[in-house]
Amino acid sequence: WVPSVMTMGGEAFAKLGTEKSGGNKLYAVSGHVNRPGVYELPIGRGKTIGRDAGSAVNRIVGGWQFNWNFNWQSGRPLGMPGSLEPIPGTSARLSNPTPDRWFNTCYVDLNGAPQKCQAGESPVWRQRPPFTLRTTPLRFDDIRVPWKPTLDASLFKHVELPGRAGLEIRLEAFNLTNTVILAGPNTTFNDANFGKIAEPRGSVYFPRNVQLGVKMSF
Repeated sequence: WVPSVMTMGGEAFAKLGTEKSGGNKLYAVSGHVNRPGVYELPIGRGKTIGRDAGSAVNRIVGGWQFNWNFNWQSGRPLGMPGSLEPIPGTSARLSNPTPDRWFNTCYVDLNGAPQKCQAGESPVWRQRPPFTLRTTPLRFDDIRVPWKPTLDASLFKHVELPGRAGLEIRLEAFNLTNTVILAGPNTTFNDANFGKIAEPRGSVYFPRNVQLGVKMSF
């Protein structure tokens, strides 16, 4: 913003925005989407299901609401191997990565010999000589750690009791789909698990957690 203000002047810069928010804004788009929502179930008196329900039945089946929070993200960028540097014009990204091989591990060692290559592969890395200054990025720009969409949800209901009393019933589930998210792959080039998500492959995300709560107010 500062260069624009200095070049255009404060008054001209302010006219770029709206009446109550002058100037322009910077926006960044990332691979992280959070979509919450609330939906009232169409059950109970006057609703699609149970339209003619009596008072007692309506107290039980009517007024339920469903609340959810859907989270999707592409995963953070994976860190590059510390002692290898990418060969210009190549990419370690695989079209179909698997836990057994998350990225291309084929590299050329200090003697010029290819290492950890599969049949038909060309090296995408070369080993950096000792005591050589690193000039490559710390993270990949096209390879990310594993991640999957997750869903949290709750089902709740408010019940009016005689007088000023009220009852709230709530059933909540965190990670409703019990999604398993694996840890990132090994990036140590001289390790037997280089490029692989090592065994045992446990989830770095908590398992499904369900809880029931009841609150009474009076």
